[in-house]
Amino acid sequence: MARLCNDLLVGTVSSPASGTFVCALTDWEKPDDHFNDWLEVFCYSGTGAGTSGNPTNWLNSTHTLTFKPAATLTTGDLVEMHERFTVATYNDFINLAIEMVAKEALVNKVDTTVELVADTYQYTLPTQFLYVHSVEMESATAGLYNSENPIDPRYWRVVKAATIKMEFVKDRWTPTDGRKLRISGLASPSILDTDGEECPIDPYYLTQQTAALLHQSRIRGSDTDSEFHAGQATLCQGNADRARKGLRVSIGGGKAVVEA
Repeated sequence: MARLCNDLLVGTVSSPASGTFVCALTDWEKPDDHFNDWLEVFCYSGTGAGTSGNPTNWLNSTHTLTFKPAATLTTGDLVEMHERFTVATYNDFINLAIEMVAKEALVNKVDTTVELVADTYQYTLPTQFLYVHSVEMESATAGLYNSENPIDPRYWRVVKAATIKMEFVKDRWTPTDGRKLRISGLASPSILDTDGEECPIDPYYLTQQTAALLHQSRIRGSDTDSEFHAGQATLCQGNADRARKGLRVSIGGGKAVVEA
């Protein structure tokens, strides 16, 4: 996303001290004070991962960057520099792009947390399910399910209320106390909380849609910078729209949990 926004410079830390470090890579060969007005230097890998600071001084003769608030990184840490958007902003817009296709880019979900109770016919459905395909009951052996003989779909239904429930037809099926259910279906993809999380959505759609939203946020009028962002937003949005058409997943006869 940062590359699509022409907003990425990466480097490797050497000679770190409190609030400063040296980066001798060729791409950092810039005049004194070049980075003083940039928004952020962010350590994305290494001992100091997650450290963020505002660049305040750049001395090209020694390739030394000063930043606040002062923190000490470690030799070999990987950093990135941003002039237009902060990492927090990138993350917010990535999650917005994910939420935009929450009902299209569906992922398989299997849940085994619901435990049956004798004479109880309603159970809270685990979160995130948008469609439920099948429900199986645990056998007498813990953790084993007869996938060839799921509970007849005529014997259960999804009750759509403030708290979504799975309800079994009392006259047709009897729960076995202590057995667990294996519920299979489709769920919306989760938004991301950490850099280490994986996202199942097509990365091409995600990068293009995020870049389109970021560029769109910088359109302020008819000045040169706004025209640049408007052009890039249009280009990226077109690419995202084309990629989005391939994200839809067949529900395969599953019972809807929420309205489409």
